[in-house]
Amino acid sequence: MKSYLKLLDEAYKKLEEKGKVLKKGEGEIEIPLPKISYHGKFTYIENTKEILEKLRRDIKLLMKFLQKELNVGCKIENNIIIIQKKISIDIIKSKIDKFIENFVRCPICKKLDTVLVKKDRITFIKCEACGAESPVTYKI
Repeated sequence: MKSYLKLLDEAYKKLEEKGKVLKKGEGEIEIPLPKISYHGKFTYIENTKEILEKLRRDIKLLMKFLQKELNVGCKIENNIIIIQKKISIDIIKSKIDKFIENFVRCPICKKLDTVLVKKDRITFIKCEACGAESPVTYKI
């Protein structure tokens, strides 16, 4: 009689052969670190476009999120978010991570392969990996 773990391994191998299961490392998204520059009292996130292309989110959503989180004015010029205050890269990185947790990551399977869907007045995170739909609880 085969042990439970051996049967489970066989099941996963069969699913992998049929392309139904992602192997480790597949389906993961590499998000670039924010490139920051300072001009006077302003902080520029120069690679905003590259970050948001990976996350498949709108630049206006990230800008509004940063405005609320940092309690400071922001604007967009040439796909660059300009924060009207000097902010350290560590704080910006932590805020982008928080943005990902609230607006990108699937709460069910934890994958980043999601899209935002609006139904009535409620925005949902729809996961393209597991099919789950979860409401966005963060209010901007």
